[in-house]
Amino acid sequence: MDRRWYLDVNRFAARTAWAHGVIAFFARPSALVIFAVLLLVALARARVAGFGGTDLDKIAGLVWVAVGTGLAYAVSLPVVHLVARARPFAAMPQAIVLVTRPTGFSFPNEHTVIAGAVAAGLWLSRARFVAAAATLTAIILALAVVYTGTAYPGDAAAGLLLGTLVSLGIYPFAIGALRALVHAVARSPLKLLVGGGHHKGPVGPGPAAHPELVGESGGVRILPPDGARAVRILPTDKARTVRILSPDKAGTVRILPPDKTETGSGAGTAPS
Repeated sequence: MDRRWYLDVNRFAARTAWAHGVIAFFARPSALVIFAVLLLVALARARVAGFGGTDLDKIAGLVWVAVGTGLAYAVSLPVVHLVARARPFAAMPQAIVLVTRPTGFSFPNEHTVIAGAVAAGLWLSRARFVAAAATLTAIILALAVVYTGTAYPGDAAAGLLLGTLVSLGIYPFAIGALRALVHAVARSPLKLLVGGGHHKGPVGPGPAAHPELVGESGGVRILPPDGARAVRILPTDKARTVRILSPDKAGTVRILPPDKTETGSGAGTAPS
């Protein structure tokens, strides 16, 4: 069946000479530069993510894209020699080949191994826009190697599958170490390589984390950093309370229980 599909695509290629130039580009090794460019774009986006600096966890995920792709390619090499499948144009001399005839065996196609690993790694790194572009490019590349006559459809599909499985399968075991490495680099003199992280440390508790009881009434005084003023809040004046407690008017807050009132009830302010 793989042979029949190959011949069907080959005959289609013979009738569509107008598409040879564009599709042949994707079948050549130079097309892999597209994936390198997409990875660089994802790295640049991660460096400026958010308002506080680089998203270091995303940087670690993008480092995995490169590492996982290298591992996928390394895994494919012994598989290629173990299967030792001849190129389709060697088995069918009548086939049309639109690019320079590559040497070596055919299964799995090594270009699609790389394409599948890069696309899967970008999805894992949460670079969704770039991952979608890489996935589309990987599909086009897989179709191109069949269209140009250098690989069987099964070779291209197996390459995509192998690259994807290696990237997804090893990721859970490697990402923890990569995150630790990236965070360590961000704290070292080499921090320019990854940029500064978003999170400078845990955010300290606000003044409301330390309420202070006021007398025997059960009232609570919440002290702001500067102790600017006190605000009395009664249960019947919640709407005004919201306005008084807006971030730009933060101050000391005294909360009175329902059975305790003070002269001039209603939410008001008094100097601390």
